Amino acid sequence: MRIVLTSLIGAALLSGCAQAQVPAPKAAPAEPPPKSIPDPEPDVTLQVGAVLQQVGKGSLHAERLTDKAQAALAAPMLQQMGAVLRPCASPPPLVLLARTTKGEDRNYLYRALCPNGSLLVEVDYNKAARINRLVVRPEVKGSQDPAGTGR
Repeated sequence: MRIVLTSLIGAALLSGCAQAQVPAPKAAPAEPPPKSIPDPEPDVTLQVGAVLQQVGKGSLHAERLTDKAQAALAAPMLQQMGAVLRPCASPPPLVLLARTTKGEDRNYLYRALCPNGSLLVEVDYNKAARINRLVVRPEVKGSQDPAGTGR
């Protein structure tokens, strides 16, 4: 009887060890960067290019921004964006990646093509065609959330 119980306990322990050594599933491959979409508003793209050109030169006109954007884009933030945009063509070539609406606001996600790497540009326009939000940041290849918005 003792031999049978010892054998059963040994078998149970060995089967438990075998289960613990199952290899972990492989991580899913990174999502490819977003592809461009047709640009239904090329005039807006030209306006965004002009704004980026101004930011790169350190001369963004406040009348293009809402009060909220002016508060968010303090001088140090604009200087950082300007430094990132300076190596780019003036204005940088833009590729539309996404366009959404939220109420009367229009949200755009562009890829700015620059010699030192592409940048993601997020712009929110209000109903008066003034910029409510502007974000410029390097594009991270293969990220799960290319917009970095968590949306």
